[in-house]
Amino acid sequence: MVSVIKNRRLLARFGCVVAACWLMAQAARAATGILALDEPAPAVRVPAGVMIDAITRAGGRIVAAGEHGVVIYSDDSGTTWVQARVPVDATLTAIAFADPANGWATGNFGVILHTSDGGATWRLQLNGFQADQLTLQAAQRAAAAHSQSPGAPRAIARAQHLIAQDDPKPFLSIWVQNARRAIVFGAYRLAMVTNDGGRTWTDCSLSIADAVSHHIYAAAQVGADIYLAGEAGLVFRSQDAGASFPAAAPAGAVTLFGVLGTGGGGVLVYGVAGALFRSTDGGASWVPGNLPTGSDLTDAIVLASGAILLTAESGTLYISHDHGAGFTALPVRVPMAVYAALQAPDGSLIVTGSGGVMKLRV
Repeated sequence: MVSVIKNRRLLARFGCVVAACWLMAQAARAATGILALDEPAPAVRVPAGVMIDAITRAGGRIVAAGEHGVVIYSDDSGTTWVQARVPVDATLTAIAFADPANGWATGNFGVILHTSDGGATWRLQLNGFQADQLTLQAAQRAAAAHSQSPGAPRAIARAQHLIAQDDPKPFLSIWVQNARRAIVFGAYRLAMVTNDGGRTWTDCSLSIADAVSHHIYAAAQVGADIYLAGEAGLVFRSQDAGASFPAAAPAGAVTLFGVLGTGGGGVLVYGVAGALFRSTDGGASWVPGNLPTGSDLTDAIVLASGAILLTAESGTLYISHDHGAGFTALPVRVPMAVYAALQAPDGSLIVTGSGGVMKLRV
């Protein structure tokens, strides 16, 4: 079944359902969510050909995830792929590993999946209906404790609204500290943390200093700090291993899809319509990049050479050899919408997107 929110780009652009269609859509959305949680990911004849939104390494293995809960993995640097066993039919938007065995994937309908065998099999640890209840419990605790979080005054009303919609919102990014501790982030400032390998989860959304509950699209470790990037150019920086996320200076006013440590003390954020900003002072200030594109920028990685590769949804790839200060377009153009990239153990480039997975030499 096609998910209501297919990927982070659609959420950023359309956010809310048109008011005139809202009531009619609710029952269909709830039914879709329930079915997605009850049905396993379908077996696909060519699993590497479905839409793939996220990709990562698990030791020497490459693991990628996307549409309909399809997770695929490769032990030969992306030459051949095997479909994993996944218990839900929900588009997955993010995947990350703590070590070669243990990892998490997350996505639509608030699903959080865990693997302990390097991505071959997955187990559902939390769904969005449960997450909404955890959000309400955290809001009630914050009210009782007179929390000073900027989000606390509206926290109970926000949680009650999420529950009343009966339409679990997606998680969009993951930060993993180790095999026991991870935090997932998502739409409307949703955030869940585990400290026991996912046996239990707790809402930690009030640790993010955002009173309005913007979408959080990306989380990344940069040195000892954790950066979040999201809607309206908002950036948050944790210096206490994710216990709190005070706001950094906003990078413009456009939605950001990603954040990357560039080396040399820099941080890069990027997103809608070619938006690109770089900071060399921990997010206190940002300098806009200069890319001649109106395409959404979807992913950025540091290659083994130290160069930074930046992907655009248009299929154009950009390279920087000066820690992100300047980018030039590569001559290769990928014939699909590109959502993520990874350098394989053999040095090749793996890109994922609307047409699945492609292996490139650049």
